[in-house]
Amino acid sequence: MDKICCVCLTLGSGFNKLTKKDSRKITSLAKLEKCIWEVLWLPSFYLCQNCTGTLDIVYMFRETCIASDLTRKSQEYDPLPSTNESEAGYKIGCNERFLEDNIPLAFLKDNLLQDTKDYFKYDSQISSQCHEDRSAEHDFPCSSSTEDENENLAESHEADLEDQINAIKKTSISQPGKIVRRKRRRKFMCEKCSKSFLSSTKLIFHCEKDHGMEIKDVKPFSCDRCPQRFATSSNLSQHEKYHDGIKSNMCSYCGNSFITKTDLITHEKKHLNMREYQCEICNKSFNTHKDRRSHKLIVHTDSSNWKYVCEICSKPFPIKSNYDSHVRRHTGDKKFSCHLCEKKFTAKCDLQRHMRSHSDVREHQCPHCDKEYKDERVLKVHLAKAHGIGRVKTPVRNRNYVCHFCSKAYFEKNKLTRHLYTHSGEKPFSCPVCQKKFNDKSYVKQHLRNSHNAVHMDVLDGTLIKEEFRGE
Repeated sequence: MDKICCVCLTLGSGFNKLTKKDSRKITSLAKLEKCIWEVLWLPSFYLCQNCTGTLDIVYMFRETCIASDLTRKSQEYDPLPSTNESEAGYKIGCNERFLEDNIPLAFLKDNLLQDTKDYFKYDSQISSQCHEDRSAEHDFPCSSSTEDENENLAESHEADLEDQINAIKKTSISQPGKIVRRKRRRKFMCEKCSKSFLSSTKLIFHCEKDHGMEIKDVKPFSCDRCPQRFATSSNLSQHEKYHDGIKSNMCSYCGNSFITKTDLITHEKKHLNMREYQCEICNKSFNTHKDRRSHKLIVHTDSSNWKYVCEICSKPFPIKSNYDSHVRRHTGDKKFSCHLCEKKFTAKCDLQRHMRSHSDVREHQCPHCDKEYKDERVLKVHLAKAHGIGRVKTPVRNRNYVCHFCSKAYFEKNKLTRHLYTHSGEKPFSCPVCQKKFNDKSYVKQHLRNSHNAVHMDVLDGTLIKEEFRGE
């Protein structure tokens, strides 16, 4: 079967997938992402031989440019002296580099390293004193390894500072006019005892030694806006984007926007419907790794091993989002509200189902008859009941809502409420034009159509939507 080259768009055979590696174990996908990062390249794309050769030339040229740039920087190559005395980062007749406020780099390095050594020296004294106090109070021998450990940490921190200074040097060489600022120092709080540390390394060392935690379980980076913690700073920065709520990544297929690029790529895989992720147990395929993981948790994992258990009713859940939605049903927290009628719901899926009630679009049509439905689930029930197609469990409806006046029973509570108005004489629904009152909302619609030649009253601005004459 012929394939399409993703670059020149020619049809042909013998094309290679972007995931194929060359002699240096580098995939065409990695080369394209580095050289032409503006385009979204997918592993399912193909590349012809001509485009593969062109890509190799471009990639080698890029690598050569980067290598020569690193060589120049390693030799501390300086450009010709500038004639402009105000140029940031340089002084004429002097080989020493300066930062903001004319602070030499060498001075900055010496002071940073001295502050670090003083800090660890002070910290070692405090730790020794604390160990002595604890040993005297509880009458057990004190560990003498804290001084050596702090010296090791000081050395590692000194190496980190060396890296920071080198980065500042590179910035001042490659971007002479750029002002270099020190990053804000973050405090790392222990989640067990609330002690604070100035480095994630010290926090990990503390949790491992004092609390017996494994390194992989320690999450040093905590969010300032919620209780969540993370193992890396990159995961924390991704999480903070969700608090900001800026959806700057738009889907080119449907126009939906997403907060992160990762969410957008995951969403677009559903449009492509490549189903590249296969379950190893039942061979069912999925569009995303997350869908496959959810499938394995729900279908192939015993419910006794599900991680999330409701503290109120002890019902287990395999996925946290399902658990959170269930807990909101207990607490009554309705965070999803309809912008048309201000009705609120505990789950997003309930809101989406409700929004279809405001629309008359029935996009799910039965292929065997003329029936149309707003909800796909209702269509599947219809196919099973009317045509015997599918394995959907048809719900058994019981008339559980009984009128205490006349013993009439109804399937739904709102139908019973509507019936009770006939006994009480209450008419809560009124015509927006002539204020005539009715005990059923459907009677208002019927009255608008028959008496005022209108379909309904628009929800947003209160104007009447007129019915077109049948003869036109």
